[in-house]
Amino acid sequence: MDIKEISDRLELEKLVTDYATAVDTKQFSEFHNLFTRDALIDYTAVGGISGNLQEIITYLESALDFFPNYQHFISNISLTITGNNATGKVMCFNPMQTKENQVFFLGIWYHDTYINIDDQWFISSRIEESSWSHNVPNSVSTEPQK
Repeated sequence: MDIKEISDRLELEKLVTDYATAVDTKQFSEFHNLFTRDALIDYTAVGGISGNLQEIITYLESALDFFPNYQHFISNISLTITGNNATGKVMCFNPMQTKENQVFFLGIWYHDTYINIDDQWFISSRIEESSWSHNVPNSVSTEPQK
């Protein structure tokens, strides 16, 4: 790898980590620094919605209120970089706790596209793929929406 590819990979890895941090700290306004303005975000594979950036921010602000504690562990970041565009497949291990103190676990893949605009990488689309789940309470729907 040349220095440009090393730099791009580090920046993209930071981008996906910053996303997880923004979600886990409920700093959803940070999404404006992580996603393009016209980004498509699709959480339907795990019971969420698909929408534009503002629709997703509004959705997460209310949907995640049901969960007092959760974390997104990001790993296995597989990237393909071509100039100012890139794609990625990112593993996410997501333990969550309900208000009733039930803990459950989700295994998720993020399928991302990225674009570099003015020397900054952004997520231009993120589509979740459900890999597995464990101990999901009946009150929580992780069934794909249509």
